[in-house]
Amino acid sequence: MSPRDLILAVQLIGYALYVLLLIRVIFSWLRPRHLHPILLRIERLSFVVTEPLLRPIRRLLFRFQAGSPIDFSPLELSLLIELAQRLLIRAILAV
Repeated sequence: MSPRDLILAVQLIGYALYVLLLIRVIFSWLRPRHLHPILLRIERLSFVVTEPLLRPIRRLLFRFQAGSPIDFSPLELSLLIELAQRLLIRAILAV
């Protein structure tokens, strides 16, 4: 696999995580009562993929935002995804 292919894979995975995180945030804001079965599957997929990543961030942030109605963990996760992408791409280019 060439470095270009690896960089493309890292970017694709990061983009997919961003999209799933955005879908999760939108569904958490809207909370529709009845979802079309396809939308329900998309919501579940976004939850299954993002929850294991968000849970540890929430635990860390709980100390600082206890009692706050706003969950900043999706914002933190998006920053961590961006950081991880940049570090991985730099590592690939350095090889």
